[in-house]
Amino acid sequence: MADTADIVVVGGGVHGASTAWHLAKRGAGKIVLIEKDGIASGASGWSSAIVRMHYTLESLVKVTMYGREMYGDWKNIVGVGESGFRQVGFLVLFPDGEIKHGQEVVKMQQRLGIDARYITVDEVGDIEPRLLRDDVAAGAWEPNSGHADGSTVANSFIAAARELGVDVRVGPEVLTLVSEGSKVTGVDTSEGFISAGTVVIEAGFRTSALLAPHGVDLPITPVRHAIAVVERTPDFGDIHPVVSDRVARAYYRPERDNLAFLGEHDPMRGPIDEEVEAAKPPILDEEISLLERFVHRFPSQELASKMRGYTGVYDCSPDFQPAFGKVQALDGLFVGAGFSGHGFKLSPGIGKIMSDLVVDGSTDMIDVHPFRIERFAEGDLLAAGEGYNRSLS
Repeated sequence: MADTADIVVVGGGVHGASTAWHLAKRGAGKIVLIEKDGIASGASGWSSAIVRMHYTLESLVKVTMYGREMYGDWKNIVGVGESGFRQVGFLVLFPDGEIKHGQEVVKMQQRLGIDARYITVDEVGDIEPRLLRDDVAAGAWEPNSGHADGSTVANSFIAAARELGVDVRVGPEVLTLVSEGSKVTGVDTSEGFISAGTVVIEAGFRTSALLAPHGVDLPITPVRHAIAVVERTPDFGDIHPVVSDRVARAYYRPERDNLAFLGEHDPMRGPIDEEVEAAKPPILDEEISLLERFVHRFPSQELASKMRGYTGVYDCSPDFQPAFGKVQALDGLFVGAGFSGHGFKLSPGIGKIMSDLVVDGSTDMIDVHPFRIERFAEGDLLAAGEGYNRSLS
């Protein structure tokens, strides 16, 4: 008996899981999701899972708004599992050169209805008095943002998708995308061929290799990023907000009641590593650099204890912006990849967009044309806007 589906989704991270759930919610037909190593076994499971809406591109702000609503009201919107969302706030620290652009971003957010404020250095101190602010020019504050948990979200989407009838297969590997003429006909896997008229590939760095034999160029650089986990000293007090330190080029995210995750801003700062599924410890110098920046920003934490470190891999596109939507070269093929470290917060909205494109052929959330996969071959790269570099696009 032939193995058939209406739609095959490749990838069991937050994006594939979100897309499968959104498609099932739309009644899109028989959906098979294939994940080789395990749900959230790649970048999703190692994500710092920051939830924020501070982006320079209005379209991406709209996508994150959808995600923020879902993360904060998971029980009523998804109904299965949880997101692990904690509303601790998101605080941006600006150097002198980014003040004007930071103000413009906040004005745009406010126009879209987001509770966001541009704040002075004194107001930064009111929100988080334990921060050293001598080298900070200004800030931005999102009180309704915070963080969630990547593995929890992916697995909750999968559980919800299964309840709606999605066939989730963990273990098979998708070997090739199969087409006839200009039409997708299915996928070859390590367990046999699955016939399908629609295939959605959201497999991070591995996406490019599946597309290349069909002449579709999706250049992705896999960059391994270090996370240092520290235990704050007992006298620190209550948890701090998520801090995006654009002066020191790092971020600090609370975890539970007494820990902090420390990470790097620049998506290209780290070794290029195609072994994206492998669990590897961070380079010692990277951990030391993150610890030094954390202690500089929180001087009281000179005696904080480093608990552990780990790494995850970003799928970085040439313009550090995601590539998603329908692939023009093959009818029935849709792709979402190249999220460059921003994938978690975008995943609920991208899942909604992908399901809209598959079912309706369009979406009313944003204009998806600028994010098309073909822009790389066309040399029409996206710019994040003047004032910010690639790390806070």
